[in-house]
Amino acid sequence: MAGFWIRIDPQGCVTGSVREDYIGALAEDAHREFTPRVADRRREAAEGWRHELVSPAEFDARAKPCLLRQCDHRSRGGRVVEDVQLGEVAS
Repeated sequence: MAGFWIRIDPQGCVTGSVREDYIGALAEDAHREFTPRVADRRREAAEGWRHELVSPAEFDARAKPCLLRQCDHRSRGGRVVEDVQLGEVAS
């Protein structure tokens, strides 16, 4: 069974995921999927962003709470992404 690549910010909060069978087995490929520009990937690596391959069970334990905003990373100063309402797009 395929695992999941999870994207982890410097505070340890999972901010995204993608299936392994879509990306492949290399962390570099996962990072490229989330961050297409080389300069941005280098900056993120220096800042402490990580990409880890996890099993479905580990995804449920580690990633789901973060992705559902039920983790404790906010209380430790983690980055919070807020939803915003977009206006209507004219056709």
